[in-house]
Amino acid sequence: MIKRILGNLSGWMVAALLGITIFAGMQARNYAMQLSASEARLARAHDQVAILHEHQRWQREQIDTLSAVLSARDEQIKRDDALVNMMRDTARQLERDDATTSDWAGQPLPAAVSDWVRDLATDNDDSRGGVAGSATAPAEAPE
Repeated sequence: MIKRILGNLSGWMVAALLGITIFAGMQARNYAMQLSASEARLARAHDQVAILHEHQRWQREQIDTLSAVLSARDEQIKRDDALVNMMRDTARQLERDDATTSDWAGQPLPAAVSDWVRDLATDNDDSRGGVAGSATAPAEAPE
């Protein structure tokens, strides 16, 4: 009887072991598929990181270029401002020292010239996006 129980039991054990082996194999296959999918996501994430790093490098280059251009522009503005101030000082000095220039500078400005200068100033207003020098000279200025 024990032999028969052991004989029947060994058949069930073999079947149970076979079932456990098949289940373990299916679990291993499932885990391998999950690992493969995770590795693919990781590879895509690495690619995205590389793309983002390259884009960030490009943006840094653009910022550096713009900073250099703006710095050069600021230097040019400073030089131009100094030149304009020097010319103004020279004109004031000439007005004080030269009688003919002083008489000419003391004359009233014709209305057409006044309007033209006013138009020129508003045409050069950066907030309006005007083009420098777009105001035209008056056709005939009264003397």
